[in-house]
Amino acid sequence: MSGHFRGNWSSTSNSTTAKQTAKTDNSNQSNRYKFNQHESEIDHAGQSTKSNRQIHEYDRICRVDPVTRQLVDGYTQLVIDRVNDGWSCHLMTFPFVQLPGPRGAVILAMKDEIQRVYSTFLTRTHRKTRTTPADELPILIGIADLQVYKRDPMSSPLILCNGGLHFHGLLMVPPDTRLDIPVEDHFRDYQDMYLGKHRLITGLDVRPVTETHERAVDYVFKTTLRGRVSYDDGILLLPRARDELGPARMRETEPSSDLVFTR
Repeated sequence: MSGHFRGNWSSTSNSTTAKQTAKTDNSNQSNRYKFNQHESEIDHAGQSTKSNRQIHEYDRICRVDPVTRQLVDGYTQLVIDRVNDGWSCHLMTFPFVQLPGPRGAVILAMKDEIQRVYSTFLTRTHRKTRTTPADELPILIGIADLQVYKRDPMSSPLILCNGGLHFHGLLMVPPDTRLDIPVEDHFRDYQDMYLGKHRLITGLDVRPVTETHERAVDYVFKTTLRGRVSYDDGILLLPRARDELGPARMRETEPSSDLVFTR
């Protein structure tokens, strides 16, 4: 209050005036706070409406199948729920060496390697992966992708092998794990271990998601949304079953939609 009243407050009149002024100042601050909060809510609603409008326009132009869009929206909600619970979310890119065989066989081989990476990561986040509840384990949403040649701040490194086919993943990690460094630093420090002795994966690009999570999910699913790789062929959701939490390699023949995460 010294900024408004200088000198000694010796009279009752000055004291009363000071109290009235302080009350007015507090009222103005409260009104300004409510206005700013209301303005923030309006901005958030406007951004959400704009985002929905952009998604609708994208789906119309790319002729996205409504069923596929519904599935992708389910993954978006899964990511948002986990992030709201304090989980971190990272974008992963898995480029591979040239793999033999038709596209279906190549995708299965890629899934095998990603399963190995995921299983290895679990041993670093939890001591007893086989007894830890599935909804407390890290979640990896993997999806096959094809190279898109355009400027995009989320774009992965240029993929030349396998006709541009590679995998993206959204890795969500709970807040209470054995890791004592950020997820991206962990993968950088242990890159050789995750690449494995056969070196089928040529490098791991792991970075925190800085865009909106809706955009991140749409980004990793873009090839599926455009119908260039089918959902059933391209999706890999981990963990799927208790016997897949160990280091054993896996061949996945069915989509991962049978897994239900509880909260």
